[in-house]
Amino acid sequence: MTSTPGSSSVVALVSKDAFARFWWAAAIGSTGDWITIFATIAVADRIAGSGGVLAAILSRVLPGLFFGPIVGVLTDRFDRRKLIMIADIGRGLFVGFLIFADTLGLLVAITIGLEVLALLGQSPRAAVVPRLVKDRDLVVANSLMLAAAYGTAPVGAAFNWLLASLPTVTLGGIVPAGNAEFALAFIVDAGTFLMSGFLVATLPGLRVKARSPESDPDSVGGSAFDDLRAGIRFLWRNRSVRRLIIAMTTALFGGGTVIVLGPPFVEEVLAAGPTGFFAVITTLGVGGVLGIVAVSAYSGRLLNRDVVFGTCTVASGIGLAAASMTNTVAGASLWMLLMGFGGGAAYVMGFTHLHESVGDEMRGRVFSTLFALMRVGLFVAMALSVPVRSAFGRIDAEWLFSQPTRTVLLFGGVVMIGAGLGILWSLRVLLRNARLGEGMRYLIREASRARRYGSRTDDESGDE
Repeated sequence: MTSTPGSSSVVALVSKDAFARFWWAAAIGSTGDWITIFATIAVADRIAGSGGVLAAILSRVLPGLFFGPIVGVLTDRFDRRKLIMIADIGRGLFVGFLIFADTLGLLVAITIGLEVLALLGQSPRAAVVPRLVKDRDLVVANSLMLAAAYGTAPVGAAFNWLLASLPTVTLGGIVPAGNAEFALAFIVDAGTFLMSGFLVATLPGLRVKARSPESDPDSVGGSAFDDLRAGIRFLWRNRSVRRLIIAMTTALFGGGTVIVLGPPFVEEVLAAGPTGFFAVITTLGVGGVLGIVAVSAYSGRLLNRDVVFGTCTVASGIGLAAASMTNTVAGASLWMLLMGFGGGAAYVMGFTHLHESVGDEMRGRVFSTLFALMRVGLFVAMALSVPVRSAFGRIDAEWLFSQPTRTVLLFGGVVMIGAGLGILWSLRVLLRNARLGEGMRYLIREASRARRYGSRTDDESGDE
């Protein structure tokens, strides 16, 4: 990953100063989080099969819908460093209880508790990034945070596989027999969360900057309810922030279809096995990395963040829609590369635009709203994909694909394209003025050239 001229290098950002400690804490904690996700899904599948897996997934999605607004208010009222510490150290102490989860109800209850703690740290992490880096480094910093959040997924999966292959841990026979092979994973996970919390403890205080009546008139000296009301009012009045949050939620809804229908698409439609699915997912990840690198390298020239976000979202939707119409793993992989590229670039641009558009005193509420709505989009996509595919399978219409999985994935791509086009349509005045500005600059350049040419002609005529 490169950096823009005048900005700090990636190596410098992750090797010194407060942001480096913050980033390493996020990367270590995220690795542990992925270990927990994979191990929890495996335990849920052992206990209750596919229904247990769905329950485990929902227990990670639903808490954000109920506790997200509360976390947003806390983020904007208290020291964000302390909130992240409480979240990480709390998860480190709590995750060990998963070792003893031998029923689906207990597994879901513990997972919900872990997710509430994760929420407590999620919004503060997103909100403090502009406080830890210079403005010119914001795009690269967001790229690194995205890499820490999602790039550690394969690391977590590899750790989970390695730990599961080691001798089982029984703790003197008190570990349920079915969980013995996952006990070591949960123990290591506890260590990653505690390490992350201790790294965050070395950061300076990150209390919200003093509020002014001009920036947050309803919250100065008010109650938590006043903060919540002020956040709602801010989102209602700020069109730029509101449309970006809606677009990111809508795009995630479209992209969420890949999570559920990706494996059956590769197996049933492309007639490929696990190797084919691995190839498609790998190219999706590679595309995401390339998108992140691209916007980081040219961030100094990409000043209209929302325009770039809309364009990249359209590109990502085109990639998914085109992949749904292919018949080979190679073709699907090529288009998924485009989807990943657009998705990675759009994510970074969206977060950077929010960081630049929202004051420090309001960021917690804005990001908690974004995360909650993104969960809604993801949950709805995951919940509807399979029944909608079944419904399409019962419809006998020539305009539908013979394989309903294609149709649902195509619909997901169209939704993403619509989200991107919606952003660009809302910015049509800006784009029109930009084209007008380019035209005016062209006319000025031509007029200047004509004056210089005319002067030379007059001088030549005088000489004659």
